Amino acid sequence: MHKQHGICKKFRYEIEMLSQLLIVFAAGIIYGILEALYINTDIVDLRIFGRWSYYHVGLAALMAIVSFALALSYITRLLHNKKRYILYMCIGTFPLALLVEDATWFVVRWTPITRDEWTMMHPGLGINLGFTWIPLWYIIVITFSIVMLWLGDRAAGNGIDPIMEKMNVQSIDRKK
Repeated sequence: MHKQHGICKKFRYEIEMLSQLLIVFAAGIIYGILEALYINTDIVDLRIFGRWSYYHVGLAALMAIVSFALALSYITRLLHNKKRYILYMCIGTFPLALLVEDATWFVVRWTPITRDEWTMMHPGLGINLGFTWIPLWYIIVITFSIVMLWLGDRAAGNGIDPIMEKMNVQSIDRKK
């Protein structure tokens, strides 16, 4: 019975991780399609901090809500440090959602990322693949997201490993 409880916790963590990634990817893709097809980015030229338009504020708010919805649903457990791995997952998936949205925009418009594209942040600050560029911030975001998801996995493992060890000790004690 106890062994199943530990396995269920690990399975629940895996489902939370997979659902978090699926939701974030879906939100990024949907917003990227909407932005590419229905938001005229040439007209929306009211700049904030000289770079971002006002619809970027909506984009960031939407992606923050999507990325942190899982954490908000477990807020009482987060306060007691029982599910801190969820914070790592949410923090790691927020910039990933922005990356997915940005990449989707280029895919839907079927245009390559050029050297002086807005998303490059600074002209030429990326990797030239010949047919398109990969902005440096894509690489940074992917690295950051992988590290945060790995930390989340470690935090979940630290919460599950003591339970599994305790179950093994109890099963050994019962056999004696």
